[in-house]
Amino acid sequence: GVRWRPWNWLEADLSWQRGNQIGVNLSAAFDLGVPMIPLYDHPFREKPEHRLSPVEERIARGLAATGFSDIIVRKDGDALAVEARNDKYYYTPRALSVMLRVVAGLAPAEVKEIRLIISDNGIPVVAFTTTREDAGLFLADKITAAEFLGLNRDRYPFNPDITEGLPGKKFNREWWDYAIKPSFRMFLNDPSGFFKYRAGMQGRVSLYPWSGGTFVTGIEWYPFNTVSSSNAPPATAVRTDLVPYQQNKEVLSMLMLDQIEKFPWQIHGRVAAGLLEVQFAGIDAEVARPFFGGRLLLGLSGSVVKKRDPDRALGLKENDVRDRYETAFFNTRLNLPEVEGAIDLKMGQFLAGDRGMRITLSKFFNGVVLSAWYSETNTDIFSDPWNRGYHDKGVSITIPLRLFTGTDSKTSYPFGISAWTRDVAQDIEHFNTLFDYIGRNTDTYLKKDSLSRDYRNAGFK
Repeated sequence: GVRWRPWNWLEADLSWQRGNQIGVNLSAAFDLGVPMIPLYDHPFREKPEHRLSPVEERIARGLAATGFSDIIVRKDGDALAVEARNDKYYYTPRALSVMLRVVAGLAPAEVKEIRLIISDNGIPVVAFTTTREDAGLFLADKITAAEFLGLNRDRYPFNPDITEGLPGKKFNREWWDYAIKPSFRMFLNDPSGFFKYRAGMQGRVSLYPWSGGTFVTGIEWYPFNTVSSSNAPPATAVRTDLVPYQQNKEVLSMLMLDQIEKFPWQIHGRVAAGLLEVQFAGIDAEVARPFFGGRLLLGLSGSVVKKRDPDRALGLKENDVRDRYETAFFNTRLNLPEVEGAIDLKMGQFLAGDRGMRITLSKFFNGVVLSAWYSETNTDIFSDPWNRGYHDKGVSITIPLRLFTGTDSKTSYPFGISAWTRDVAQDIEHFNTLFDYIGRNTDTYLKKDSLSRDYRNAGFK
């Protein structure tokens, strides 16, 4: 064959294989986590006609222009406090750095203390406090980020323990949001054909009526759909009966209410109810808390669900072999910031009633997350030979949009593949999980990310 490499990152192959088949391959190589287009976000420049507006409006306008919403500005004497929702920046320290530049640049001369709060749908995530003088030295490049963050403090000035936001009027209120993305799903190695697929679009609309509350509607459309199977799933199937749900070209993938609350000592709670995913509807609940600065996350979760009817968007399956399906888990995540890795362990009862554990190993590359999982449960509860003795396993990758756009973004796209579709060690698909919601907003990672000066574009700049 012939191999052509026009650039060091692009390679094209043309081959003649086994004497009867032509092969064509096109591949692109890039370093994991390194943006293909360098990230650059334009700094805010206030228009002259806005300089006579009240300071609250000026700061809110500046933050809205740089990627924030739900903005509250309060001035009390020589103290200025600002709360905003980060809609754009992947790393919280980077978002705080942008906020600081806008707020410090527009703050009245008498302000001596600046307090910033990053929120998420009305829930305070992280607070940051500094003096106007220290901020001025840092923004003028007279001191480094490490010197600025360590000035006159025993620890770095991030406070993830915050539970109360600012009262007052919200500027640039975020009431709703939407997302549209292409979708391609494979169904491999079925006796009716090795390669089945469906390709189309996924759309989601989210409404934010109150603090921590989200109404979510998800719709999927697959104009190209070849999914079918000659296998008959067992009567007790929880996932091996997935094909009828995938054969539909239009799918109401979710219709639910998701509520998150944050309590003292960084305790987080979440409850979701409705059509939780393509196959199941019901109630899903979770509680979680970080320990040791976020190196360890512990939590409890569980769900009570019923099987959905694949032919009725809002209907539940009638005469199902089980009236309801229940899960209950003790969840742990061990974060290893030194190597940007994590070990997740989910222990408890899975959808089919099998009990045991699933371990997931993950590696983080500036937003790109590579994961692999493996399960061990008491499969003797299954009567069929396909599930007995089986260990659910697979790999996944999460790719952040910011690698390709040249500007920062919180959006990421996950893709995973499992060796076989089985009923062993199965859980419902979660719209949100508290471990991921907490994410890197803990003492350990806030400190690490704030000092990042490399390609990650994570820290104070």
